[in-house]
Amino acid sequence: MIELTLASLLSTMSVDFCANMEKENDVVKSTLLAYSKANQKYGTDNVIRVVAEANPIELRALALSNVVTKCPNKL
Repeated sequence: MIELTLASLLSTMSVDFCANMEKENDVVKSTLLAYSKANQKYGTDNVIRVVAEANPIELRALALSNVVTKCPNKL
């Protein structure tokens, strides 16, 4: 199995988040759906581990930069 990193998790989630925002136009629902898809793709234990080990500042910065890059019109 490929080692899951915070960058790869957030990159995957941002694509799904942006797609959901195009359909749903709701930040909370889009985030939860993207998180759920990441759990299915990478496994719950891996996703929890990466999020739990993340530095809060790094988490925010990477999440924001991924969304800004992929769907800037949704912020």
